[in-house]
Amino acid sequence: AMWILVGLVLLLMGSLQATDLPYETLREQIMEAERMASLGGTIWLSSDEEKANSILMNAKRAEIAEGLKTPEKYAPAMHFFQGRQYVRQSEVFRLIQKMPKGAFLHGHNTGMVTSRWIIGNLTTSNNLYTCRNVDGLLVFTYDQAGCHSEVQNVCTERINAEDRGKYERQLEKHINMHGPRPEALLPHRKKIWERFENIFTTVDRLYKYRPTYCAYHKRLLEELCEDNIIYAEIRASLSSLYDENNRTLSTLEVANELERIVEEFKAKHHDFVGLKVIYAKRNRASEDEMLQRITTFKQLHHAKPNFVIGFDLIGQEDTGDPLNKYINQLTDLPSTANYFFHAGETNWNGRTDWNMMDAILLNTKRIGHAFALPKHPQLWSTIKKRNIAIEVNPISNQVLGFVWDLRNHPASFLIAENFPIVISADDPGTWGAKGLSYDFYYAFMSLAPAEADLRFLKQLALNSLKYSVLTSDERRKINRVFQRKWQEFIANILNPKF
Repeated sequence: AMWILVGLVLLLMGSLQATDLPYETLREQIMEAERMASLGGTIWLSSDEEKANSILMNAKRAEIAEGLKTPEKYAPAMHFFQGRQYVRQSEVFRLIQKMPKGAFLHGHNTGMVTSRWIIGNLTTSNNLYTCRNVDGLLVFTYDQAGCHSEVQNVCTERINAEDRGKYERQLEKHINMHGPRPEALLPHRKKIWERFENIFTTVDRLYKYRPTYCAYHKRLLEELCEDNIIYAEIRASLSSLYDENNRTLSTLEVANELERIVEEFKAKHHDFVGLKVIYAKRNRASEDEMLQRITTFKQLHHAKPNFVIGFDLIGQEDTGDPLNKYINQLTDLPSTANYFFHAGETNWNGRTDWNMMDAILLNTKRIGHAFALPKHPQLWSTIKKRNIAIEVNPISNQVLGFVWDLRNHPASFLIAENFPIVISADDPGTWGAKGLSYDFYYAFMSLAPAEADLRFLKQLALNSLKYSVLTSDERRKINRVFQRKWQEFIANILNPKF
């Protein structure tokens, strides 16, 4: 690559006349230099991978060409709610679904499972009700406390409905952001976030009941496996549950319960390497409350150091408290634990985005979103030097109103600079996505250059493994499983049955 750089340097010094190279050659060299420097640029492909790459790139180029002819059907340039139907017909998307994607590293447990599955499978017990809470919001509840309207039994309503499917679709609207005209909400970021937060209020009491909580998390693991994901680190609050005998389970008991579900799942799915928890609490609290949360986290981590691995603060960043409010509470973390802070999930420059600086100063392991990072050269050079991974969630940033056209997503800069990034999905169940495939599709088709190929996708998957928190045994296993699955994937593409 040295001669490419020499050519580049000459050109950038404005010495076009001083080089003997033809103009076209210079252009090609600069483009090649950019490709080599970007994410996945240095990956070597085997001859089988090269053949698979040709198939992938033929599909990608065909989609781009089609998009130039009929832009109104070109999903990578559309809002996810309008583009999803076209994504599902895409050959590139089908290949990405089949691809082993490694690890899911940024997701909130109660926002991850498909909303249709929740309505079809978790709302069928005869002791479940809906009612309106004090704010007039529809909530699911088992005990009817906190209801400020008449209470409806979901089973009875379903039986009495003229059209059961229609009744279920109406219910589902309360737990899914999807709407036919997302552009109508564009000027109203506050409304978008209210709608989003309301979903978690609607399902809160549904998942407080132990049997429902267990069924939900089993499905969460199944959906990861169905999307060819072999490991996850999820944000969860581990709030107390109550069981069939009305006994309350403490936070540690909830962690035990979740770990048991994961272990049982791993026993049946040998290629699934595991799931770990980042203890996540709201980003608004007094300093005393924050101290209490950190203390609880330390107790959980002490009891289960390889299961409850880290701490994070969640919620809308622009309206939450800044990280630097809690410096005194956050400076004393056990050496075996990590921070995974949300930071820079904002369109502001020089306000909320300074949370990224505090996250770095507090020695965060990864940063959630860092949407504002390209505005901060001091921070981005530090992040690159210290190899702090950025968890990029493209569809989330679009649905929650930070960017309309994902080709303008700031992570395009991180991709061009080969930053340590991973692609994740945040809360796919709340906007009609599933697993990582939709976000990988947009990363590949919208964020990355048009000629980004299989190297880019493979690098994303490898990054997700590299930046996971694993013991050396787990790392050996995950690398072994991934290599085998990757080879099967390549073989499948080359075999016409695919």
